[in-house]
Amino acid sequence: PPPAVAAAIVVRTGADDQKSKYAYFLDHQQEAVNAYESRNEMFIGDDNPLLQELRAVYDWMAQEKHAKKMSSWTFKQRLPEIHKKFPMLANNFRRMDVNSDGWLEWEEFASFCLKDERLLKTMKRARGLTVYGIDAYGTRTFKEAHDPSHMCETSSAPQLLPWETAHVVEWRIEGLQLSRRGSPVYYGGVPLRPGQSITSQPFSAGGVTGFFRFYPSGFWTESQRRKKQGQVASSDEAAAGLLEQEGTMWKPHPLPSPDSWCCLGVVVPQGSRLVVRYFVGDKKSETRHCYWLGSVHASQVWSPPEQDAPPHWQPGDAVTVGFEILKNVDSGLHTKATNLCMTAASRRAKRPSPTTPGFTGLVSGSVLLNQRPPATATTMARTRSLPSLQAARPS
Repeated sequence: PPPAVAAAIVVRTGADDQKSKYAYFLDHQQEAVNAYESRNEMFIGDDNPLLQELRAVYDWMAQEKHAKKMSSWTFKQRLPEIHKKFPMLANNFRRMDVNSDGWLEWEEFASFCLKDERLLKTMKRARGLTVYGIDAYGTRTFKEAHDPSHMCETSSAPQLLPWETAHVVEWRIEGLQLSRRGSPVYYGGVPLRPGQSITSQPFSAGGVTGFFRFYPSGFWTESQRRKKQGQVASSDEAAAGLLEQEGTMWKPHPLPSPDSWCCLGVVVPQGSRLVVRYFVGDKKSETRHCYWLGSVHASQVWSPPEQDAPPHWQPGDAVTVGFEILKNVDSGLHTKATNLCMTAASRRAKRPSPTTPGFTGLVSGSVLLNQRPPATATTMARTRSLPSLQAARPS
């Protein structure tokens, strides 16, 4: 078997720990291109963080420390592991091998990753929809279909793990041109009238699969908006029972406001029951208990109370929307029953993390290779043993 690569330390900031590997790559891509073109010799220990990440990825692929070139046979031998972490690189060996000599050199690999337009478009599309889990300490674990962090996440939709408090699904919308109220909103050069929506790519989180619907000009059409604005104030709320004063009475969720500048909806399979919280930018909704039917319910859509888009959003800026899955009520009905009382050691033994065959030295703290942060005393503190009572007994 090939020798294991010694673990290396990649220096990065705390903000980079909260990014997916696609967002991290695109945020540092231009800076890395400038650093790569300005150097005179082969990269060994450059200060650029993205070049350090690419150097670590190349050493991981070649299974050699500071490797200069890698044969086609080695690349094919490592193909299952490469496709697991970087599926966009698995079928591009011929495009990376510029001189077609059957050897992938470090110069060719770095140039391809930093300058290839097709690869950048693929990463931008992958950055558009991000799914990650959050534990009690705020640590993010990104959910990827090809590279699951735990063996129990190899199914179509990852479940909420016992130590996770929520699954967050973020949709980054680019190409949306927002304007002042009354002016048309454009998406990709196409005007969007009130009541028209755009859809996201499918996501898998919290044990369900679905997609978003975003209404950048509001949920109601122009005629529906005029009709609702002409009604008596709070007539919809009174009809739905939202104005009742009894504290113990269950109250339904309100309809989207006709004065709101946008609206967000989620479509998941019928019969799903989730406890969610929507967000648009930095605005969040209240916690909602939603049950999805064939039709659209008031709890499945949410509009922020503001009438205009945030003033700090400039034309061309990406708009981030999404929701947090706090609980899947029916998750236990479709999965294997789990133990209710488990110690930390038994839980880790029951849900082992998948390991890469033939490789034991993942780069410590790497964003591109290892999404899970290194174990610290805060995130994985060892359980203290019971105190000894022998000294407390009287002699």
